[in-house]
Amino acid sequence: MESALPSEYKGHPGVEELSSLLRGESPRCAVIVAAAFFDERLKSLLADTTDSSFSARIKAALEWGLLTRNEHDDLDLLRQLRNGFAHDLRVKDFDVTSEARVEAMRTWQVASDARSLARVIQTPLDRLLFVVGVIAFRLQKRTKPTGKSGPRPEPAITDFKEWPPVTSI
Repeated sequence: MESALPSEYKGHPGVEELSSLLRGESPRCAVIVAAAFFDERLKSLLADTTDSSFSARIKAALEWGLLTRNEHDDLDLLRQLRNGFAHDLRVKDFDVTSEARVEAMRTWQVASDARSLARVIQTPLDRLLFVVGVIAFRLQKRTKPTGKSGPRPEPAITDFKEWPPVTSI
């Protein structure tokens, strides 16, 4: 099932690469590729040389101030989605549980409440891709601080340096 949202994430080579990898993919593939992207990105940002799990990296990124609480929670939901697809080879699309996980993503809730995006970004896959794009966009500008600082503050919805505008729907 190809995404109806022609989103392309621009402004950074890593984000543009992610956009090209996700374009036209099934929900299962999009979830697995997005999770792998964030696992690699967090590993790089954390300078993690161990064989840490995605879950451990998400937690460490929050502790080091690389993620907001909402980003942390959304990446954990993405991890759960990935595990659901990876552990049941027969599942190719979102079911009621996975759709609920996408709807529960805080980045989606904040953006859709403030910008009325629910009427234009209608499918669970498109909503997931929106969240993935926002978090990927933000992570490209972050570096690991010198010490643990706890969760990064949530950006205001009006901060277009942190909330890229939706330009093509």
